Amino acid sequence: MIQNIFYSLFFFVFFYFIWDIQILNQKSVRETWIWNKEGKFGTNIPKSGENPQTSLNGYKTNLGYYSFSSRKETPSSPNQFFEYALLGKGYLEYEKIGDSVHFYSEKGELFWTKPINSYPRSGYFSAPVLYLSGDNNTVFLLDTSGNFVGKSELNGRFLTDYVFLSKVGGALVLFSGGEFYRVDEKGNTLLELSFSNEREYDRIFYKSVSVSPDGKYFAVHHSIEEKDYIRIYNETGRELEEILLDKLYPHKIYFLVTNEGNLLLNLPEKIQYYKADKLVWEKEKSKSSGIYQVLLALDDYLVYLEESNLIFLNTEGGVIRTKRIPQSEMPLRLFPGKESGNFYLETKFDIYQFRLL
Repeated sequence: MIQNIFYSLFFFVFFYFIWDIQILNQKSVRETWIWNKEGKFGTNIPKSGENPQTSLNGYKTNLGYYSFSSRKETPSSPNQFFEYALLGKGYLEYEKIGDSVHFYSEKGELFWTKPINSYPRSGYFSAPVLYLSGDNNTVFLLDTSGNFVGKSELNGRFLTDYVFLSKVGGALVLFSGGEFYRVDEKGNTLLELSFSNEREYDRIFYKSVSVSPDGKYFAVHHSIEEKDYIRIYNETGRELEEILLDKLYPHKIYFLVTNEGNLLLNLPEKIQYYKADKLVWEKEKSKSSGIYQVLLALDDYLVYLEESNLIFLNTEGGVIRTKRIPQSEMPLRLFPGKESGNFYLETKFDIYQFRLL
């Protein structure tokens, strides 16, 4: 009897205090909602978490633009283009060769028309809206009312990349000559750097930029003559690490920065995961893909597309889940939701909401 009690106590202590309980608390990723874009119907709204039909603005269709708020589709002509904040309200209408931009409310009401001959680019929220000049040497900063905000304009030697921040707002803008800006949602400059000088301009070309979800780290991809590098910086602009890539990419590449300062690179021919400047793992693709690559960073996990598989990783680079995407659903994109732990996958025919549980 005493012996049985002793063994019971021993196993209780072993499992409760010694066993790695993190395995029991392993997070998972689940689909919580799906919307068919052509049929304009979806599954029931999730009982907990983010309501996708109030969070999402809308989506482009073969005929024009569909708004979740109005439940209506606005048709467009061949010369019309729509631009909208993914998690904002309303949309912009402009022409490829035109001299005016129109803003409509989420109900389709025309709010304003202004003589703007630049191309609008909205992020996750309504401001700032980046207006790209025709020669790509200037980015104008405007709000949803079409008024200049903050610094008003960012100048450099040919725009090569820009990214929006979903959690803290604002945007990062990078020019090929090394002119770099970080602005907040009101267009105010939080950081302004020049990575190269006039003597280096012919040797260094800046091509890509990425930022962590919390905005504490950002990384810049550039080439020096025949070599490609990625440099990691903190939010003050202090350089922390430099990574030499094993080949030259004469174009923008797609990569992520985690809140810990780690990197996930989705290159045309392989996937790489770096912790600081150390390569942790590398996976070759069975066939080389195009320049555009699908990936997304959130606080607790990373997502990327490898051929037909959507791969979910934790921030240490470990696989959480794999979801197969049919080729008929391509192309697709990923973007975060308003609430932490939510994100969306938009395919050719559907929109999915995912949630970290």
